[in-house]
Order: sequence, then C-alpha cells, then structure tokens
Amino acid sequence: MEIQKTLDQIAWNVSESEYRADLALSYSTLSTYESLGYNGLEHLFDKKDTPSLTEGSMVDVLITGSQEEFEEQFYVADFPSIGDKEKLVADYLTENYGSQYFVMEDIPATYILEAANAYEFQKNWKDETRVKVLTERCSVYYSLKVQAGDKTVVSMETYEKILSMVKSLKESPATCGYFADNDELSPIRRYYQLKFKFTADGVAYRSMADLIVVDYEKKVVYPIDLKTSSMPEWDFEKAFSKWHYYIQARLYWRNIRANMDKDDYFKDFTLEDYRFIVVNKKTLTPLVWKFPLTKSVGTLIDDEGNEIRDPYEIGKELQGYLDCKPPVPNGINMEGVNLITCLKLKE
Repeated sequence: MEIQKTLDQIAWNVSESEYRADLALSYSTLSTYESLGYNGLEHLFDKKDTPSLTEGSMVDVLITGSQEEFEEQFYVADFPSIGDKEKLVADYLTENYGSQYFVMEDIPATYILEAANAYEFQKNWKDETRVKVLTERCSVYYSLKVQAGDKTVVSMETYEKILSMVKSLKESPATCGYFADNDELSPIRRYYQLKFKFTADGVAYRSMADLIVVDYEKKVVYPIDLKTSSMPEWDFEKAFSKWHYYIQARLYWRNIRANMDKDDYFKDFTLEDYRFIVVNKKTLTPLVWKFPLTKSVGTLIDDEGNEIRDPYEIGKELQGYLDCKPPVPNGINMEGVNLITCLKLKE
C-alpha cells in the first residue's frame, strides 16, 4: 500500500536532549505538582533516579531502540548486591569525587560521612563503623561507576531480568503484535518515541509517546505507553491511580490529536483511546489496558469519590505559579482573614 504521508512527518522532530530541556510542561511535571502541590514547587524538577525507573528505561531502550543504544546508556557488570541507600551514597561519591579518587578506599572518611549523612545511612552507628561498612560494601560498585563514566551501571542479574521482560513483551499473544517489525507491504506502521508539542489556553505542553501504531488503510491511530510495574500486571489499576497515569493519557491524547487536526491528511484519522502495555519482572504476564475516559474533558471522580482534575486545569494553575512566583498559594489572603472550611455539619 502506498502511504501518502507518515505520522512522524507531523511530529516535533528534535533530539531527546532538546526535548528534555524545553520549558513546555510535561506529564511528569504535572503529576509531580499534583502530588506535592504548592509546597513542592522547589522540588518540581528534581532529578528522579530509582532502581524502578532505571529498569523501566532499560526495557524502553531495548524495545523502542537498539542494543547499540542500550550499550551507550548502560554498563552491565557483575558486582555484589548493595542496598538502595548504599547505592545512593556510592552514586553521590562518584558524582562528587569520582574524578579525584579512582578507588573508594582513597576517599577521605569525612567525605564518606558527608554522603552517609546526606542519605541518613545507619545514623545510629558509630562514624568509623559507617565508613568501614560503606567502603567494604560499595567499593566494587564505586570503581565500576568511575569506569562507566556517564553510563548507568546495572548488575548482570538486573540485566537478565530485563531481557526476560523484553522477551515476554515480544512473545506474549496480547502484546507481540504491538512490537512486531514494520512490514513495507502492510498498511500498519509502528513509531517509537515520537515527540509532540502544542499550546492550550496559553500553556505549552510536550509529550513523547513510547509507541504509536497507525493503520493507514483504516485511518486509525493507536497511542500506547509501555509500563514496567512493581505490581502484578492484573493490578495495574492501582498503579494507574497512584502515578496519575490518567493525566498522561488525557494530555498525550490531546497533544497528538491537536497536531493531527492541523494536518490536512491526518485530520480525518481516528485517534483511539490510550492503551497501556504493562509488564512485571516477576510475573512476566504482559497485559494491555485501555483507558475509556481518555477523550474526556473536565473533572473525573474515582471509586472513593475523590475529584481528579483536568490536565489543563492543573497546567494552567502550575504555569501561573511558575510565571508569577507568588509568596503564598492561590486563595490565601495575606492581608485579611482566611476561613477554616475543612469541617462541615453532618446533614
């Protein structure tokens, strides 16, 4: 089938570094703000680095990229298992002193204690014990970090789990079709990591979709996000609420739709509800979940009666704070009386 125009031609074609540096609001920024509120504005753009996020990134690269791209970002090695806080301490020491000290044993004890205090590692132990234990447990990892440079160091055990997740995604009956190779004779095309940008109500938004599948014959577009979850795949609805994925689904859908509507060819295509492909490293049972309220506008209500704000409402409020930097949250009277409204009479 001859395709008149491909979806990537209307995407925002910039590098990932340019995308990350852009000031337009993203789902992660809106989600962080919705969790932390006004009091968390100063931490809105803090770098997030957890084992779960690293594992998710590894799966993303192997699914949506190539082995070469994976090796550019990750350094796989065998090293003794260390705790999360120990890893944070070693990461801190590498970032701050890795260029001066090639082995951890050479780092002054005061620097190690500085890192231990920063992450509250065993504060009830004697300082000399903390230094000794951290040096013994983290020295191999620290040396690997120094060797790896800008790459993220991951254990062979973690890498093997990631390969199992990727294998399950590519072989599971529910998900294998999404990650199949493109066939030039087929009207179906798969696009990874397409970026889009648009402005609504004076607020700029950006999004990068893990996967978009386009059926050019039927003129249907399927937006998809890949999630590696710590919960079993069948419990995804819990993670969906916890991590505000409803913000991502509605925001990304509107972003893609807005760009499609501006194009004479793609404006006639149907954009389906957002789908989430979920995999857990232990259960390895990939499932596909569709959010039927993807296209909705306005406030949603969850099973417990909590109100879920529209992404545009969140974005407009947040952009106002970022632009004006008010000393107090909206609704607070600095000169008069503020009413306490947290209690009501029982009806």
